[in-house]
Amino acid sequence: MKSFLISFSTLTPLPVSPKEWKESEVKTSVAFYPLVGAFLGGLLALISRIHLAHELKALLILLTWVLGTAAFHLDGLADCCDGFFGGKTPEDRRRIMKDSATGAYGVTGILLVLLFKYGLLSLLLSRSEDWKWLLLIPLAARWAVTLSCAVFKAPPGDHGLGSQVVGLAPSWFALSTLLSLAAGFALLKLQALEVFLAAGLCALAVGFLSQSKIKGLTGDGLGATLELAEVAGLFLTVLNFHTGFLQL
Repeated sequence: MKSFLISFSTLTPLPVSPKEWKESEVKTSVAFYPLVGAFLGGLLALISRIHLAHELKALLILLTWVLGTAAFHLDGLADCCDGFFGGKTPEDRRRIMKDSATGAYGVTGILLVLLFKYGLLSLLLSRSEDWKWLLLIPLAARWAVTLSCAVFKAPPGDHGLGSQVVGLAPSWFALSTLLSLAAGFALLKLQALEVFLAAGLCALAVGFLSQSKIKGLTGDGLGATLELAEVAGLFLTVLNFHTGFLQL
């Protein structure tokens, strides 16, 4: 139960964090991240049922998406953009990422993600079953974080959030994956695999890039993984609607 509450307090602004917890409970909480995604996706799906112009509805959904995470993951994305592309050595990149100021790379990264999400949401909302995708994409993106936590390690000497959550036990990862895939299949049958594939590829891409840049994966990298996985899921979904290039 504590791990469940920790997952919500970590990924949302909800004040549900237990007063005391063990390090093992923090690691285990990662397995519940897809459930947090389903909760957020459920809110987005409800908003999609409001009768508004698609452009206005997309803005409202995007606002809820940002507020529902307190822009925490966007901040991680910005730190990664500044550090990965602004530093010359792993130590220099880590120093930049820890700086509270946001540079040009970080601001650009945030703007691009928000623009992509808004544009893709406007297109997605023209579909009759848009709510199913809005529920699935946040879930799959948070499953991608569980993948990252199961595969990658924190940089040497890192004591941030990333070092506390990476190292997810294979058994917990397998359980989280099975439940996530089951939820996806219940929503969209085999089409859900497209979103999970896109999210998983983002997780691996960010993880290996972080490994090469700072010798490991931090909490900022996990935030970047989540944001990019959501954009990738939206992009692939909308692209498939219009071209049908990947039909399962």
